[in-house]
Amino acid sequence: MGERKYCYKCMEKYDADQHVCPHCGYDENTPHDPMYIAPGTILHDRYLVGILLVNNGEGATYVGYDISTGCKVLLREYMPINLCTRVKNKAVISVNYNNLAKYKAFMAEYTELNKSLARLRNNPNINPVLDMFAENNTTYTVFEYIEGVKMLDYLKENAGELSWEQVSKLFPPLFTTIGILHNAGIIHRAISPETVYITDKGELKLSGFCVSAVRTADAGLEHELFKGYAAPEQYSASSSSRQGSWTDVYAVCALIYRALTGCMPVDSLSRMNHDDLLEPSKLDSKIPPHISRVIMDGMNLNGRDRIQTITELVTRLFEQPAPVEKAEPAPAPEAPPSHAAPEPYPAYQQPAYQQEPQPYQQQYYGAGYNNNYGNYRNNSNDDDSYHYEKVNTVDRIKVPIIIGVLLLAIFLIIAFVIIQILTGGDDGNGARGNSASVTDNIISENQDSTFADIEQLDTVMPNLVDSFFDETKKTYEDKGLFKLEKISEYSDEYEYGLIMWQSVEEGEMINSTTTVKVKVSIGKKTAVIPEYSGYSVSVYSLRLKEAGIYEDNYSLVEDKKASGEPGNVSSLQYDNESIKPGDTLDKSEGKKLIVYYVPSDAVQVTTTSAAVTTAAPETTTTAAATTEAPMTTTQAVQTQPPETQPPVTQPPETQPIITEPIVTEPPQPITDENGQEYW
Repeated sequence: MGERKYCYKCMEKYDADQHVCPHCGYDENTPHDPMYIAPGTILHDRYLVGILLVNNGEGATYVGYDISTGCKVLLREYMPINLCTRVKNKAVISVNYNNLAKYKAFMAEYTELNKSLARLRNNPNINPVLDMFAENNTTYTVFEYIEGVKMLDYLKENAGELSWEQVSKLFPPLFTTIGILHNAGIIHRAISPETVYITDKGELKLSGFCVSAVRTADAGLEHELFKGYAAPEQYSASSSSRQGSWTDVYAVCALIYRALTGCMPVDSLSRMNHDDLLEPSKLDSKIPPHISRVIMDGMNLNGRDRIQTITELVTRLFEQPAPVEKAEPAPAPEAPPSHAAPEPYPAYQQPAYQQEPQPYQQQYYGAGYNNNYGNYRNNSNDDDSYHYEKVNTVDRIKVPIIIGVLLLAIFLIIAFVIIQILTGGDDGNGARGNSASVTDNIISENQDSTFADIEQLDTVMPNLVDSFFDETKKTYEDKGLFKLEKISEYSDEYEYGLIMWQSVEEGEMINSTTTVKVKVSIGKKTAVIPEYSGYSVSVYSLRLKEAGIYEDNYSLVEDKKASGEPGNVSSLQYDNESIKPGDTLDKSEGKKLIVYYVPSDAVQVTTTSAAVTTAAPETTTTAAATTEAPMTTTQAVQTQPPETQPPVTQPPETQPIITEPIVTEPPQPITDENGQEYW
């Protein structure tokens, strides 16, 4: 047998003298887009690049082949198309100097996101990260190749829809996985039939992770929203459109809606103008009424009124609705006995509590990929087909304005460099040492750039007032734009966590060395103790938050002498004295409210309280939680607001199932035909 080569589409070998793959029919002479890596390129001396599968505002995904292990893989390249370009006939990415700060900031977020996913690689319901490395002035992530079909195709193979019995057996591992992601600080924002796969083993796998700016309109990158499944807050980047676990709850409920009814939900943007979304039970009478109503509650357009967490969603989906006592029919003496009024239909009983919304949480890739390799799915006339939101072009219109603003910064930098040269400058030996980073090796179209350029790059001071501190810290300080110094103060006007004042006025020029002082509200000085009888610890924590009593104002303590429902609050104490509901708590005294609760080994007492009870106290699920068994209410993951969430056990660090470290050394200089080196 003669020499053989790989097909760049299916990665199967065939005779080198042939030009068309006998396995999949791919013609090796098929032209490729020069903006993306040419098929046949070798990355990291290990990965063979195949054809482009999909791309979005964050980057591109290629089919690949791991030469060292002999396995097909997926290669994800960070390449925001509106911030960079590719050097002609090379794999190297070139970044315009005016876009350098944004390019680095989004790449840092991309890297941290995939590092977090790598720590969860033992979860069978997340497409695992196998490797990460820096090359060609960007970052690459290697994922396991999914052998399976998209949920959309699976539904089409099953007459377009599933029964509630099928959904209740198939989806619990997905619910558990999403809860684990939320506990790790990851909000997916793109759960849909296009990003959920069903493998050949019958397991669900979640893909489609991206940086948050790709999943939010007008947030700095070309956005990609999944029509029908994106929550309304994703259509706005304003601080008032806060995103969090409730954003994924909307998408999960929309996915269940599609699975049960066979119809794609009306997209949230249209619903905000005219909400004509029908309840699932009105489309299919076989869907249980209480399931239908829970789905509608999970797709509420108002984020604060929506089901807040996966825990609450699972609890309400799988709890048995309590029948309402039947009222005696009114006497009808004139009507014949045969026309007696029928008994009323048992109504769905709303749980006795409703959780309050959580504050903003900050935080794989785009539209997914299919078995047809690169057949990017756009709008179609088929109602069952997936529809994409059109790419927004506002950022392109803003580019001239941004360039104008940054010209001043460029002139200042040039002046600074000239002064350094004239005064002898610095020997450069002590700036950063020899440490390597994924984000330390970027080139500019006009000049060589180092990370030190970014550290001294001037930024226009934004308005931080009325923004949440945690969100602001992730947006600015964590990306190295400037430093924040938090000053906590009580306030009757500002919500807990909101910034009330900033030391640097909006519009002033600052850089990464600038420290901006901000006053942050910690709520009102006093609060009224809410009723605790019959409430579990997790529910009462939400009631305390609603009353203005946050995690730093109270402590949870087991009451070894108490008996009753495990996990329920038993008593309260303040300053070594008992305190009862209705009393006023002065938070400014610096003392903590002690909340005693029934431990898990206490004697259980049967209760008829209207409050929701469970068979065991709610606990936080770790990454080691089993996701293969059906999920019950006691297994559901509880995600609480960042400022009120008790310490959780993070998923255990696991060694990569790879032969290379997650982040390897930076790329070596590349020399072109003229002898010029690219970094």
